[in-house]
Amino acid sequence: MTTRNASFRARPLTRAIALAGLPLMAAMSTATLAQDSQSAQSDEVEQLRQRVDQLEKSLKGAVSSAPELTEDNPYILREGDGLKIGDTTISFGGFIKADAIFGSGGDGTINTYSTGLPRNFASYAASGNNSWKTGFSARESRFSFGTQTDDVAGHTLRTYLEMDFNQGDDAPGNEVVSNSYAPRLRQAYGNWNGWEFGQTYTTFTDLAALPEILNQGKMAAFIYTTQPMIRYNMAAPGGKFMVALENPSDGFISGSGTDFSYDDQSYPDLTARYQIRGKYGFYSIAGVLRNLEDDASDDEELTGAVSLSARIPTIGRDDLRMQYSYGALGRYMGLYTYPEVDLAAQSAGEVKALKSYGATIAYRHFWSPTWRTSIVGSHTEITSDLTNPVATPVANGTLSYFDSSTSAHVNLIWQASRKLELGVEYAYWDFGNIADSGSQQYEQVMASAKMNF
Repeated sequence: MTTRNASFRARPLTRAIALAGLPLMAAMSTATLAQDSQSAQSDEVEQLRQRVDQLEKSLKGAVSSAPELTEDNPYILREGDGLKIGDTTISFGGFIKADAIFGSGGDGTINTYSTGLPRNFASYAASGNNSWKTGFSARESRFSFGTQTDDVAGHTLRTYLEMDFNQGDDAPGNEVVSNSYAPRLRQAYGNWNGWEFGQTYTTFTDLAALPEILNQGKMAAFIYTTQPMIRYNMAAPGGKFMVALENPSDGFISGSGTDFSYDDQSYPDLTARYQIRGKYGFYSIAGVLRNLEDDASDDEELTGAVSLSARIPTIGRDDLRMQYSYGALGRYMGLYTYPEVDLAAQSAGEVKALKSYGATIAYRHFWSPTWRTSIVGSHTEITSDLTNPVATPVANGTLSYFDSSTSAHVNLIWQASRKLELGVEYAYWDFGNIADSGSQQYEQVMASAKMNF
């Protein structure tokens, strides 16, 4: 009896239907109940309870066997921020970024490499032009696709494709009428069982330490390079260890068509990074081993570089970010501020790696949950003795007139919402002359609106 009553109370709808039928059943039994003894009445009550119990079970079966209603197609289901088709979830994202740039030295930022390169800034600094020019661009806008497929040979397969429109000076397109520019591949790689195949940021850097500035990656000394690779990731004490074979390159072809490169290299660049992650921040040590060679002179040099990075939480949401690098940094640092080799030595048929160092430090402060500022200082300098240190590029072994570069950034960013970010930034550059102790300066003010989707 106790079990039945508990079951009966647990189903209010069933109980209500069953109780609604009690008066009818009771009326049919009235005559009999009046004539029977007290024990007979008890039997009838028990039978009535059994009928109610049977009715409850019947209704329960009817409800549980009803088909479930679904609004989604069973083959296309929403999962988080992705769309599932078959056994693969697809996501789409990116942002629209609108920039207004005001540059000194007659820099009009003519919408080719919309926000410039350090080498461009150096040429404007030395131009002797005191006027400020204005440029607008949306070419840093970006879109991306990602996929995740479960149980591919027992492991999850993830892929990522990312493109923007920020092509080089000689790319088709102009700002005369349409400002039309073709998409450009930034990243395209897949991850499976610890392996990564394709193009992404070099293992030689740690993006956790990347300072937050509006002018994407434009600092004197930070390692900021993407290239094709094969990389393996594994767990290590306190974090992870990564090792990769990456695309080798030792040259540069200038906008005028001058070829400063050697030949394609025989061996890939070998890179590795060990990152420690914890409540005290991110800490990395990385290295790259490179073989630079020249078929014409049958000369080559095995060289490399090291880098240390950190991102340290401080007060509240604030953090301190640092990176120091030394060695044959070449194209890996400062968006190719210096060549891979001494160009004067190259013209003499000798492979001589150009050694330099670079240091970057940044502090990010949150004024409130929606307002923040980053203050960034970055410096790089050639440490090798140049073969022919005169003031003319190439003859002095470098790509331009300077052998040191310093940048400073300060910005104010308003995070209006997760989808909208507005900011303004001031940048100051100083380029040290090779020929004397003087230097040249360049300044830039930039305003940006970034709309994520």
